[in-house]
Amino acid sequence: MSQSPRTRNSTLIALDLSGAGAPREWRRTEDTEAESFIMGRLAGLASLADKGGIDLLSLDETFRVGGPRRRDAWLDGAVAASRLARHTRTATLVATVPLGVARPEHVAGAISSVHRASAERAGWQLEAAPVNGTSARAVDAVINSWATPERRSRGKAASGSSAPAESERRAPIVVIGVRNAVDLELAAARADVARLSVATLEEARTARTAIRRAAAEWGRNPDDITVLVDIHVVISADRPSAQARWDLLNSLETAPRTAPLRSIGTAADLVDLWAEWVHAGAADGFTVIPASVPTDVLALVQDVVPALTARGLRTEAAAPARTGAAGSVETARPATARTARSRAAAGA
Repeated sequence: MSQSPRTRNSTLIALDLSGAGAPREWRRTEDTEAESFIMGRLAGLASLADKGGIDLLSLDETFRVGGPRRRDAWLDGAVAASRLARHTRTATLVATVPLGVARPEHVAGAISSVHRASAERAGWQLEAAPVNGTSARAVDAVINSWATPERRSRGKAASGSSAPAESERRAPIVVIGVRNAVDLELAAARADVARLSVATLEEARTARTAIRRAAAEWGRNPDDITVLVDIHVVISADRPSAQARWDLLNSLETAPRTAPLRSIGTAADLVDLWAEWVHAGAADGFTVIPASVPTDVLALVQDVVPALTARGLRTEAAAPARTGAAGSVETARPATARTARSRAAAGA
């Protein structure tokens, strides 16, 4: 999108469902029914979010389906994302397959399986803390294995080579969390989506500005990178109820994973914060981390998304799959800043 944040056609809504995986205690048992239960619940949440207009669903490296311990448990996110393909139609399915424990070709193969199952709606998220550090060469090996001209051009940008026109073939999107200067450069050079974990608007605006500037230095269009901020949410009918639920969750031994930025209150509170940050140029959208499921996921879909639309921050929910000229079904492209331009043009 070439528009400024203030006039952007549609903010992006991501939902992190990693917390819907099996609790740690479930991973020590030989209960073979645990996986069925976890996947059934996850499928319901994904379908609800997809129908409600959520653009991106993500599972990080901590997600597990439960049941007996396995050596390949690091594949759980990708396996789950592949299974969610038949329960969703438009949302991008992002899984973390860690480079720290797998070779680049294995990472690429796992995400490619999700991409095929979802009709090209997959994404790969780099793990938060790679065992051996983040290697740009390893990231490039994964990206280049998908072999589209657009992806390969990113590696050539630093050497001054001109980039070819965007290919019609869709590679999985790349999501990179930005925690330090090295991550920022990597995201600027390689990511479609950059995830920030910050506490203040000014921190986010500074980071987003730096990512966009670095992207331009790498020879990329800064508008091709969507910057999302992680936000932990408790959404209730009123603030006291939200605070009471947050206090209860934190009193439990299995307290929810938190992010520096929190919205503990009503749907209107979250929408006000969302509008402020997007209008200030601090974010292109948010990755919502629900404190409890399905309660906060349901509130996000039923209350927050319509309110964002009413405030002009969202276009109408993503169009359903359409039928092509030959009668084949065409699903929506993965939702990123780059593909939003096509959506805006189609609706003009």
